[in-house]
Amino acid sequence: MAKIGVIPNYGGNNNQDECFNYEWVLNELNKDYDIEGINRIGFTDDGYEVFIVTDDYMLSDIPHFHYRKKEKNKKMGFHTCIRFDKAEYYNHIGNEDVLNDNQKENLIKFLSSKPKYDNFNTNWELLIFSWEHQNNSQTSMNEILTIPSYTKLTSKSESGN
Repeated sequence: MAKIGVIPNYGGNNNQDECFNYEWVLNELNKDYDIEGINRIGFTDDGYEVFIVTDDYMLSDIPHFHYRKKEKNKKMGFHTCIRFDKAEYYNHIGNEDVLNDNQKENLIKFLSSKPKYDNFNTNWELLIFSWEHQNNSQTSMNEILTIPSYTKLTSKSESGN
Protein backbone atom coordinates (compact mmCIF):
# COMPACT_ATOMS: atom_id res chain seq x y z
CA MET A 1 0.00 0.00 0.00
CA ALA A 2 1.39 3.38 -1.00
CA LYS A 3 1.42 6.34 1.34
CA ILE A 4 0.37 9.75 0.10
CA GLY A 5 1.40 13.18 1.36
CA VAL A 6 -0.27 15.88 3.33
CA ILE A 7 -3.96 16.65 3.32
CA PRO A 8 -4.51 19.39 0.69
CA ASN A 9 -5.92 22.82 1.48
CA TYR A 10 -9.65 23.08 1.97
CA GLY A 11 -10.06 26.07 -0.28
CA GLY A 12 -13.48 26.94 1.14
CA ASN A 13 -14.48 30.05 3.00
CA ASN A 14 -15.58 28.43 6.24
CA ASN A 15 -14.11 28.57 9.74
CA GLN A 16 -12.09 25.37 9.39
CA ASP A 17 -8.31 25.41 9.29
CA GLU A 18 -7.21 26.08 5.70
CA CYS A 19 -4.82 23.10 5.74
CA PHE A 20 -7.59 20.62 6.43
CA ASN A 21 -9.82 19.27 3.66
CA TYR A 22 -12.27 16.93 5.37
CA GLU A 23 -14.17 16.01 2.22
CA TRP A 24 -10.92 15.03 0.51
CA VAL A 25 -10.07 12.81 3.50
CA LEU A 26 -13.42 11.03 3.26
CA ASN A 27 -12.95 10.37 -0.46
CA GLU A 28 -9.39 9.12 0.03
CA LEU A 29 -10.44 6.72 2.79
CA ASN A 30 -12.21 4.52 0.25
CA LYS A 31 -8.93 3.88 -1.56
CA ASP A 32 -6.47 1.13 -0.67
CA TYR A 33 -3.55 3.11 0.69
CA ASP A 34 -2.58 4.78 3.90
CA ILE A 35 -3.28 8.48 4.26
CA GLU A 36 -0.93 10.66 6.25
CA GLY A 37 -3.10 12.17 8.96
CA ILE A 38 -5.38 9.16 9.41
CA ASN A 39 -4.69 6.42 11.92
CA ARG A 40 -6.64 3.39 10.84
CA ILE A 41 -7.23 1.20 13.88
CA GLY A 42 -8.86 -1.69 12.04
CA PHE A 43 -12.10 -3.28 10.92
CA THR A 44 -14.97 -4.88 12.80
CA ASP A 45 -16.13 -8.37 11.80
CA ASP A 46 -18.90 -6.82 9.71
CA GLY A 47 -16.50 -4.60 7.71
CA TYR A 48 -16.79 -1.24 9.45
CA GLU A 49 -13.59 0.74 9.85
CA VAL A 50 -12.54 2.48 13.07
CA PHE A 51 -10.10 5.37 12.66
CA ILE A 52 -8.76 8.63 14.10
CA VAL A 53 -8.20 11.83 12.11
CA THR A 54 -5.07 13.87 12.84
CA ASP A 55 -5.84 17.27 14.31
CA ASP A 56 -9.54 16.42 14.48
CA TYR A 57 -9.65 18.71 17.51
CA MET A 58 -9.58 21.61 15.03
CA LEU A 59 -13.12 20.62 14.08
CA SER A 60 -14.13 19.52 17.56
CA ASP A 61 -12.66 19.61 21.06
CA ILE A 62 -14.62 16.51 22.06
CA PRO A 63 -12.51 13.33 21.87
CA HIS A 64 -14.12 10.94 19.39
CA PHE A 65 -13.36 8.30 16.81
CA HIS A 66 -14.84 7.60 13.40
CA TYR A 67 -16.80 4.49 12.42
CA ARG A 68 -17.67 4.00 8.79
CA LYS A 69 -18.31 1.47 6.06
CA LYS A 70 -15.49 1.18 3.56
CA GLU A 71 -16.59 0.11 0.13
CA LYS A 72 -13.99 0.48 -2.61
CA ASN A 73 -15.05 2.67 -5.52
CA LYS A 74 -18.35 3.57 -3.86
CA LYS A 75 -19.49 6.72 -2.16
CA MET A 76 -19.42 6.36 1.61
CA GLY A 77 -22.84 5.13 2.68
CA PHE A 78 -22.40 4.99 6.47
CA HIS A 79 -20.27 7.23 8.69
CA THR A 80 -20.59 8.36 12.28
CA CYS A 81 -18.44 9.58 15.13
CA ILE A 82 -18.52 8.17 18.66
CA ARG A 83 -17.32 9.83 21.83
CA PHE A 84 -14.61 8.25 23.97
CA ASP A 85 -15.89 9.45 27.33
CA LYS A 86 -19.49 8.20 27.16
CA ALA A 87 -21.87 6.13 25.08
CA GLU A 88 -22.90 9.01 22.86
CA TYR A 89 -22.54 9.89 19.21
CA TYR A 90 -20.64 13.00 18.26
CA ASN A 91 -21.94 14.31 14.94
CA HIS A 92 -19.84 16.66 12.89
CA ILE A 93 -19.50 17.34 9.17
CA GLY A 94 -22.65 15.36 8.41
CA ASN A 95 -21.56 12.12 10.13
CA GLU A 96 -24.93 11.38 11.69
CA ASP A 97 -25.55 7.68 11.10
CA VAL A 98 -26.73 5.51 14.00
CA LEU A 99 -25.47 2.00 14.74
CA ASN A 100 -27.95 -0.87 14.92
CA ASP A 101 -27.67 -3.49 17.68
CA ASN A 102 -25.50 -5.83 15.58
CA GLN A 103 -23.07 -3.01 14.71
CA LYS A 104 -22.83 -2.05 18.39
CA GLU A 105 -22.00 -5.64 19.38
CA ASN A 106 -19.36 -5.92 16.64
CA LEU A 107 -17.84 -2.58 17.66
CA ILE A 108 -17.54 -3.65 21.31
CA LYS A 109 -16.07 -7.00 20.27
CA PHE A 110 -13.53 -5.19 18.06
CA LEU A 111 -12.57 -2.65 20.73
CA SER A 112 -12.10 -5.43 23.30
CA SER A 113 -9.98 -7.62 21.03
CA LYS A 114 -6.20 -7.73 20.61
CA PRO A 115 -4.93 -5.42 17.86
CA LYS A 116 -2.36 -6.39 15.29
CA TYR A 117 0.15 -4.23 17.20
CA ASP A 118 1.89 -6.14 20.01
CA ASN A 119 2.31 -3.09 22.26
CA PHE A 120 -1.40 -2.88 23.11
CA ASN A 121 -3.71 -5.30 24.89
CA THR A 122 -6.87 -4.13 23.11
CA ASN A 123 -7.94 -2.04 20.15
CA TRP A 124 -9.47 0.33 22.73
CA GLU A 125 -6.00 1.04 24.17
CA LEU A 126 -4.67 1.60 20.64
CA LEU A 127 -7.57 3.94 19.89
CA ILE A 128 -6.89 6.06 22.99
CA PHE A 129 -3.16 6.12 22.22
CA SER A 130 -3.93 7.15 18.64
CA TRP A 131 -6.07 10.10 19.73
CA GLU A 132 -3.25 11.35 21.98
CA HIS A 133 -0.55 10.65 19.40
CA GLN A 134 -2.36 12.33 16.49
CA ASN A 135 -2.02 15.80 18.06
CA ASN A 136 -5.54 15.60 19.44
CA SER A 137 -4.38 15.96 23.03
CA GLN A 138 -6.40 19.06 23.93
CA THR A 139 -8.29 16.74 26.29
CA SER A 140 -6.34 14.08 28.17
CA MET A 141 -7.48 10.55 27.49
CA ASN A 142 -5.45 8.91 30.28
CA GLU A 143 -8.47 8.74 32.57
CA ILE A 144 -10.66 6.95 30.03
CA LEU A 145 -9.45 3.41 30.50
CA THR A 146 -12.68 1.44 30.18
CA ILE A 147 -14.92 1.16 27.16
CA PRO A 148 -18.25 2.95 27.72
CA SER A 149 -21.39 0.86 27.37
CA TYR A 150 -21.67 1.38 23.63
CA THR A 151 -24.70 -0.94 23.48
CA LYS A 152 -26.53 2.12 24.87
CA LEU A 153 -25.24 4.63 22.30
CA THR A 154 -27.48 7.69 22.05
CA SER A 155 -27.42 10.98 20.25
CA LYS A 156 -27.03 14.15 22.26
CA SER A 157 -30.71 15.00 21.76
CA GLU A 158 -31.81 11.54 22.95
CA SER A 159 -29.71 11.74 26.12
CA GLY A 160 -31.02 15.20 27.01
CA ASN A 161 -27.51 16.73 27.26
